[in-house]
Amino acid sequence: MKTTMKKIFVIIALALIGASCKEDTTNLPTLPDFEVDCTTIEAQAEGGNFSLNIRSAEEWRASTTEPWVMISPANGRGEVEAKVRVDSSLTNDNRSTLIRFTTAQNTNRTIEVTQSGFAKLITPLSDTEEIASFAKRDDRWFETSVETNVDFEVVTEFDGDEAWLTVADYNVELNRGARPRTTTLRCNWKMNTENSERLATLRLRSKEGNAEATITVRQGAAPTITDDRAGDSLAVVTIYEKLECWAEDTIDAKKPMTEWECLRLWGANDEGLPSADAVGRVRDLDLSYFNTEEGIPYEIKYLKYLETLSLFGNVNTMLKSIDMGEEICELEYLKALRVGAFGLSSLPKNFAKLGNTLEILDLNSNNFDRLPSVISEDNFPKLTSLDLTANRRKSTNDLRGTTEGIGLYSDMNSSDDIERLLLWENLEELGLSFNYIEGSLPDFKVGENGVRAYTAEDVKEAGDTLNWAVEHKLPRILPNMHSLRINLNFMTGELPDWLLYHPRLMEWGANILVFEQQTPATDSHGRTVKFDNVPNSMEYYFESYPLYRNRYEFNDEFAE
Repeated sequence: MKTTMKKIFVIIALALIGASCKEDTTNLPTLPDFEVDCTTIEAQAEGGNFSLNIRSAEEWRASTTEPWVMISPANGRGEVEAKVRVDSSLTNDNRSTLIRFTTAQNTNRTIEVTQSGFAKLITPLSDTEEIASFAKRDDRWFETSVETNVDFEVVTEFDGDEAWLTVADYNVELNRGARPRTTTLRCNWKMNTENSERLATLRLRSKEGNAEATITVRQGAAPTITDDRAGDSLAVVTIYEKLECWAEDTIDAKKPMTEWECLRLWGANDEGLPSADAVGRVRDLDLSYFNTEEGIPYEIKYLKYLETLSLFGNVNTMLKSIDMGEEICELEYLKALRVGAFGLSSLPKNFAKLGNTLEILDLNSNNFDRLPSVISEDNFPKLTSLDLTANRRKSTNDLRGTTEGIGLYSDMNSSDDIERLLLWENLEELGLSFNYIEGSLPDFKVGENGVRAYTAEDVKEAGDTLNWAVEHKLPRILPNMHSLRINLNFMTGELPDWLLYHPRLMEWGANILVFEQQTPATDSHGRTVKFDNVPNSMEYYFESYPLYRNRYEFNDEFAE
């Protein structure tokens, strides 16, 4: 009986389960053999992701022959959302492929995938750049980014004659085919010295094809410097900043110019006041210890009544080759100019314009290779002091190698550049020490090159005895010279009589500043550097000029 009851319960349970399954199957939707909701996919060059809705009662599989198209999942059954990924293009051309779907019953479907290629493009991230009129030298640059998939060149156009903007070397990486890459252009610019804005246009042109773009660079106007005391103050501050002077306490813009240590102003009662308008304007300017790769800042021209200018002490002087700049030539009242250890290697073409006023010119410790031809008696008739000491870029004791690029070089046996300085009558000071001057001092002859002998009139003017010079017809060379410095050069040969018996020889400290040359050293012809007839004492001199004995003998280091 119990066994019979168990069988009845099992039969009832199975019937209920069968009824339930039959009810669920009846409620399920009917699926097609295979169905997908699109027949084409159109992708841009950048690629992307796309969705497909697939309905299939059968198991299906998807495949494609191109690696730039991927579908996931690649098989399935029922209702499935598949993702199609299209990679970025590598070319400028269009491309296409098929995604193929197959089922167990050999149902075939395809979806065409097409992708456009990248157009050739040059696209600046910014088509306009704004820069200031002035910045410190190391800050005068900017960078601009360009998206491109072609190699291009940059042509720079300016709204004026000056080429004030340059593009540094750049590299366009095209290692990813036609996919755009970002290239950075570094642009270096010069200061704007005008009181108006200026423009430059960078034209970016593909080397192949017709892609092109432009970037406009707009530079602000220079500050307006007025022709008055306030203008002088602004000019000095700007010069100080552009030279990148080290001494921070030299100028305090919060204080009046009268308290600035680097300058002196014209007073109403000053001797030589050029004009009543000059009162309170800058008369002397002295700046030291700075770092510049350029000439004297153009604002110097606004210091209209400047009489004395001194600039000394540039960083790494020996490594620099600087031109002084044309603006200084506009100073009408400049009498004394000192630009030392600056790195000068040339002078402006209009430098002779200063000849009407300049009395003192000091260019010591620069990098001139030769004596600048503009420095002459004709161009500077009022000049009384000239200093070209220590124009050595490199150090050597042997000139048998090259003489190029080592500093101020001259061979007096083949060049007359030093000779013309020695014939400059008005000079009272001449410094040529510690250069690379070789050869023999010229032995001037009376009657040649305008050289004349001392006369009785010279004896009268000297107020002492020059009878020996008159009697021996001594060439009258550098008659006003109070300080001659030609030591530590590479001179050889005989000291000429015009020097040994010069009436002012005892003022020169000749034993150190004239007779002593670079030793040990060899000139370019292999000769040992020294004068052959340096006197052991000055007795010969006092015998010729006996009245000088009382004046100089006790100061004579050569006296026995």
